[in-house]
Amino acid sequence: MRSLIQQADPGDRAWRQATLSAEPERTADCAGRWQCDLSDGSLSWSPPVFALFGLDPACPIDRRAALEMYEPESRLLMERLRAQAIDERGSFTMEAQIRRADGALRWMRLTADVVCRGGRATHLYGMKQDITPEMTG
Repeated sequence: MRSLIQQADPGDRAWRQATLSAEPERTADCAGRWQCDLSDGSLSWSPPVFALFGLDPACPIDRRAALEMYEPESRLLMERLRAQAIDERGSFTMEAQIRRADGALRWMRLTADVVCRGGRATHLYGMKQDITPEMTG
């Protein structure tokens, strides 16, 4: 995915489609791609991420509502790592616990990287992978 990002403008619709529709690695039953536009906080998720959170892919995603689904400790850690990645134009990986829309607790591995234009972070993107069996088994 890195080479795709280096070759295309993140605002380009083809880039977004290729990034979000690309088939995730088959390392878990539920893994999908996500993207956040830092100019307005808007999120784009592939269908497996909606499934992980127990949300309908036909409904728009609100970042604030998605954040509320993170358990407090996971939310604080994610926000700290996110801010650091944006500031340093870096990446991170973490395990986070979320409470799905149906109330079920799930664990996910969240990977994130930054897209930069003109030396400024413009987008975050990455993968969300359901690791509940790994964490609870």
